[in-house]
Amino acid sequence: MKQRLITAVFGFAVLIPLMIFSDTPVFAVAVALLAAIGVFEMIGCIGLRGKLEVLLPSLIIAFAVPIMSRYIVKLNGKISYCLALIAAVLFIYMYYLMVLAVVSKGTKSIMDMALVFLTTAYISIGFASVLMLRDLPHGQFLYLLVFIGAWVTDGAAYFVGRAFGKHKLIPDVSPKKTVEGAIGGSIFCALSFLAYGLVVAHFSDSTVNAVEIIIAGLIISVISQFGDLIASLIKRHYGIKDYGKIFPGHGGVMDRFDSIISIAPFLLMLCAYPELYAIFI
Repeated sequence: MKQRLITAVFGFAVLIPLMIFSDTPVFAVAVALLAAIGVFEMIGCIGLRGKLEVLLPSLIIAFAVPIMSRYIVKLNGKISYCLALIAAVLFIYMYYLMVLAVVSKGTKSIMDMALVFLTTAYISIGFASVLMLRDLPHGQFLYLLVFIGAWVTDGAAYFVGRAFGKHKLIPDVSPKKTVEGAIGGSIFCALSFLAYGLVVAHFSDSTVNAVEIIIAGLIISVISQFGDLIASLIKRHYGIKDYGKIFPGHGGVMDRFDSIISIAPFLLMLCAYPELYAIFI
């Protein structure tokens, strides 16, 4: 418990300055590094960390996609152009992995290559979405909803589940999660989104759309919980407790950011076109 607390305090001490300077290259590089470490952990789970022809291109993609997402949007001004370029890069990467499976003479299965591609794309797009959110109109407020959604949902689901939980959610995947905890997590997430929106509106020139931000909170909370369950399912499949040890007492990047990389792309989809759905105006 002491180790977990020390790591948490240190993590916040690093994270808060990064968030303050979230519009700088330092934040983009930090996010890209987290993506690369997450991919490194996942390839280790699959058992291919020793295959440099798989590992190195995957790490390059994981680092490059978030960096691309920031600076292509800044240069071009269009998320659609950025997403098209990222899709092209990921297609080339996918084709490379399939060719590896063909020429490897059975040492790399097509299923392993498919899983490497899936996890690398999932992680890199998830972290890239955090940066794209930050660069949207009102992005200095929007991207923080990713972290609020993940942390409030996780904490509220835990405490509500401990206090009132009687019905298991999906025991085969995560035995301790309960239906009551999941509902509590969603309610508190929606309320925290609304509270955050009201604070932003009070201290800035922005106006919050209360209905939109509450709906976003409910949607994001459900996605957050499924992101956590997906990560738990993968760990259970490979028989591991944690993805890594980079955060002592907390595990690896994928243990701490599993919900965040699930939330960010969906929140980006909600907010990318404010003329259709605007949380802040």
